[in-house]
Amino acid sequence: MDDIKKLPDLAIADLVFSVTLNSKDETLKKSLITEIEKHRMLPLYKRLVDQLKWTEDKSLVEKLTVDNQNELKTLDEKIKDCEENFGESEIREAYLAKSDYYCRIGDKDMASQFYRQTFEKTVPLGQKLDIVFTLIRMGIFWMDHDIVTRNIEKAKTLVEEGGDWDRKNRLKTYEAVYLMAIRKFKEASELYLDTLASFTSTEFIEYSRFVQYLIFTSLLHLDRVSLKSKVIDSPDVLSVINDVPHLNDLLQSFYNGEYANFFNSLAHFSDSIKCDRYLSSHSKFFTREMRILAYTQFLESYSSVKMDSMANQFGVTYDFIDRELSRFVAAGRLNCKIDKVSGVVETTRSDLKNTLYKTTLQSGDHLLNRVQKLSRVINV
Repeated sequence: MDDIKKLPDLAIADLVFSVTLNSKDETLKKSLITEIEKHRMLPLYKRLVDQLKWTEDKSLVEKLTVDNQNELKTLDEKIKDCEENFGESEIREAYLAKSDYYCRIGDKDMASQFYRQTFEKTVPLGQKLDIVFTLIRMGIFWMDHDIVTRNIEKAKTLVEEGGDWDRKNRLKTYEAVYLMAIRKFKEASELYLDTLASFTSTEFIEYSRFVQYLIFTSLLHLDRVSLKSKVIDSPDVLSVINDVPHLNDLLQSFYNGEYANFFNSLAHFSDSIKCDRYLSSHSKFFTREMRILAYTQFLESYSSVKMDSMANQFGVTYDFIDRELSRFVAAGRLNCKIDKVSGVVETTRSDLKNTLYKTTLQSGDHLLNRVQKLSRVINV
């Protein structure tokens, strides 16, 4: 299979996000302007001038305008020539080249329009899927939920018609990142795990970053046995986990119950994901849920434990653990109660057998009522 074009370049979307967060950082701004000049991204530049209240560089705008006009003129001449002198395949390639150009310079609306026209002129299923994949990447570049969701559904339909193995896995990777970005971590975790061993989507995301997201979502949703077998012992994870600072510490310390080390690693990622384009809006949620999981795992080992001892285990102060546990207990997130006088946390495990027994009785009563109603109808 041909190499997939890195189009649009999602590293630029990350850079735009970083500049948005740090609008006064001139080094970041300069790096972004360099990329804009390199790819002649006039539409993106104009959008950023408006969004970030930059002073417009008129000479840059004039230069990019001329470059864009000249390139588009050449592409239009190519389309005209192909329509007059060549066949359907050449016409399709000419339309694709213009679509790609609009995508590269950051003109989302024109790119969408020309990709639709190119799609209509495309016959092979694989080429149709490649266009849809580019639209998904473009939607994720702009975080345009309508473009992403519509084209993920379209891609799923095309894959069912006969998409190859590589494209099926590529679609799962795209969907996993998008689901994570909209806080559907459980569904994202399943897709990350499905594609771990067969990852090929380097045009979309670096493998080390992919593994980092896999570990984050897996920590939130896998039980200890599954976490060990699917993540901790995975050769694919082990091959890159040390490329991301503190990631191995986060995973191992959680699994091994080294809670002070876990909290230190979690603090590092709590800060770093605030600068992550996909996770920034979920940073507080992720940190809170991971702390709850750590507290739950710790308390499962005890019927009661002194709060000062628990504070030492987590490497925090007595007052911090008191506030944390009080908040989570009041919200019904932890099965324990706090004896403030004795300074003790008592675990209150729910009786699973009683819960199942009550559920069975309720389901049985519901079924009997339905049978009785049906029997009356039949008798009539």
